[in-house]
Amino acid sequence: MWKQSLPLLLTCGVGGILTGGLLGSMTDLFESIPGLIVVVPAIIALRGNISTAFGSRLGSAYHLGVIDANNLFNKELKENIIGSLILSFVVSGIVGLLAYASTILFFDVNPDLLKLFLIVVLAGVLSSLMLTMLTVSIIYVVFRQGLDPDNITGPALATFGDIVTMLCLFGSAFLLEVVW
Repeated sequence: MWKQSLPLLLTCGVGGILTGGLLGSMTDLFESIPGLIVVVPAIIALRGNISTAFGSRLGSAYHLGVIDANNLFNKELKENIIGSLILSFVVSGIVGLLAYASTILFFDVNPDLLKLFLIVVLAGVLSSLMLTMLTVSIIYVVFRQGLDPDNITGPALATFGDIVTMLCLFGSAFLLEVVW
């Protein structure tokens, strides 16, 4: 187990440092878009939880014999993908609204509701699409290598989820800041 997990956990540590560096590079956006900093922990937790739950469901389906490396793209996988994408969209919208309310309540700042909401939903949907493809790819490779998906998918998706989500949040905020 440690042979499978240790290299991945070391990679996760490096990924966490990269994510922190990306967060540090967003200071100008945090200053220009009130409420954006409030979104960061929630959207990272959202993507990490949904992606790792999705990966765990696929790992369980593998252990139960519902899917395997030769029968990966079946009805079970498609239903899980659709559920993950819908959940990401809905919860991203809720996170955007809660970030707006929290910013007003705790910081006495009135951010642009539509702008903040769109940034969070766009970042959530984009990261969801990317992480869904990444999850399926990781599961496929893990199955092909004969490894236990439970040892690989959780840490990999948590780390890659943080990096991808921060990139999507940064990109969405930058895009809407330029367009808005």
